[in-house]
Amino acid sequence: MNAKLRIGVAAATTAAVLGCGQLFPAPAAADDNDNTAELHNVTYIAKVDAWSSGNVVTFMRNDYETASADLDAFGTPFEANTVMTDPSKAGMVIRLRFPTTATVHCEIKVDDVTTVKSERFVNTWGNTNDPHTGAMLCGALISSMA
Repeated sequence: MNAKLRIGVAAATTAAVLGCGQLFPAPAAADDNDNTAELHNVTYIAKVDAWSSGNVVTFMRNDYETASADLDAFGTPFEANTVMTDPSKAGMVIRLRFPTTATVHCEIKVDDVTTVKSERFVNTWGNTNDPHTGAMLCGALISSMA
């Protein structure tokens, strides 16, 4: 083989090897900073057994924010559904308006499994200097109770 043929064969082989590398991409390296977190369905259920208006339920709508809703009508349950990455942060506060005294029910379900269930008699006639009078905490402590 002469020199021109050797150079041509070497160039063609090099081009073929490099070209095949483009046809078969290298496998992706694992990302140590993978931010995909498992999401959990969270259901909040609250109910007040009393004729009253102005009651409020505040709940965690995601891992960092709260939302509030009215809780009126005798025995009509309030229900809210949300999605959270950390279900240990699921919590709600039920506040009764003065002068209400009632039995309050609360329940928190994570992925259709009841994780918190409570029923308590709540009185708004207690210590008026205590901001927690007339309120019931259910689940994790949220910012409105701190």
